[in-house]
Amino acid sequence: MKRNRAVLLLILLMTVLAGCRPGRNRDLAEEVYQLEPGADQDAPEVPEKIREIQKDINHWEDELNDALTAAKNTGRFYRVLGMKYMEYDMFGPARDSFSRSLEFTPENARLYYYRGIAVSRVAMTRQDEGTRQQEMEMAEADYIRAIQVEPIFMPPYYSLAVLYIYELNRPFEADLYLEKYVSVERSEPRGHLLYGQLLEQMGRLEEALDHYNKVLSLSASDEEKEQVKEYIRRIKEDKW
Repeated sequence: MKRNRAVLLLILLMTVLAGCRPGRNRDLAEEVYQLEPGADQDAPEVPEKIREIQKDINHWEDELNDALTAAKNTGRFYRVLGMKYMEYDMFGPARDSFSRSLEFTPENARLYYYRGIAVSRVAMTRQDEGTRQQEMEMAEADYIRAIQVEPIFMPPYYSLAVLYIYELNRPFEADLYLEKYVSVERSEPRGHLLYGQLLEQMGRLEEALDHYNKVLSLSASDEEKEQVKEYIRRIKEDKW
């Protein structure tokens, strides 16, 4: 029993000593030194100044960790709040919440995507055409950023295509995004339907027929199938 207690005391002592090791936070202190007023990155480092910074960091370590935890929790809070606003169609507050969360995680593709949705829904309520156009372009930027950050995340491709076709009057710019979307989401009929409509508009009728036929094989909606059959008849009548 005494031996076990001695082992536990030794482990505790080693833990404390490890936490107080001289090199603790040395690398961080050297990085912070470069941010100090008047620091010259090309000049030799000043060991005394670095030790002073290191001492401060060690002293503040608990507070720094608490601040990091609080920041992570704050970012998550605004993500949750944004999604709750979306549930209630409160798109302006949702946009603002996603923007706040992006301050903490600026490389989060999903946040850009959902902010883009919120911004576009706000834009649709605008009476002023200039304001509407400006906000739709903001949504466009968010979708593009989402794609840049996480290219394998597919929803922004479809939403961006919808934006180009129906809101920004630049339908042909949707081509590459829809091509990518249907190449990945092969079993998603809405992608094939939208791409078929675009291809038909572009005069690429054989390709449009291929995607319309995929809708017929994939869709569970009788209404959607009837709509597509009408598109197919229209193409065939025009061709022959």
